[in-house]
Amino acid sequence: MPPGQRARRLLTETQNMVLASASSGGEPWVSPLFFVADGHERLYWTSEPSARHSRNLQVNPRAAIVIYDDRAGHPVDGLYLTVVTRELGDPDEIARALAVMAQKRQPERWRADLAAVTGEGPWRVYQADIVGAELRATELVGGRPVARRMAVELEGA
Repeated sequence: MPPGQRARRLLTETQNMVLASASSGGEPWVSPLFFVADGHERLYWTSEPSARHSRNLQVNPRAAIVIYDDRAGHPVDGLYLTVVTRELGDPDEIARALAVMAQKRQPERWRADLAAVTGEGPWRVYQADIVGAELRATELVGGRPVARRMAVELEGA
């Protein structure tokens, strides 16, 4: 499968990502999260604003994301993203993000509506704008497979 198609498949068919954030002092933190891609430019998710990763993103919006497929019987595949994040505050942006998020099936307990992500609601909506992408690649070194990364363009993916 061509690299762009692989990246697109991972963005659309995978439900979970791992977000790597860092505090203002550089202390790293990783969090598994449900996400939804809006095309090939951005990702959305909801989180509690007091969660460690949410607090990290408030002071350091640059982050890394890994989206991977490790289903049994399939070769492991992964998409590595460099992103810039932000918490959405504009009601129109939040409504658009929620509409995009509603397109991907998820457990009912995690479904968000406007009341859940504004005001006294427990969550907020976050957006990650993709600024760089790499795909998992395999290279033989000394006759053994070694995982590598290769740059991939998401435009038209």
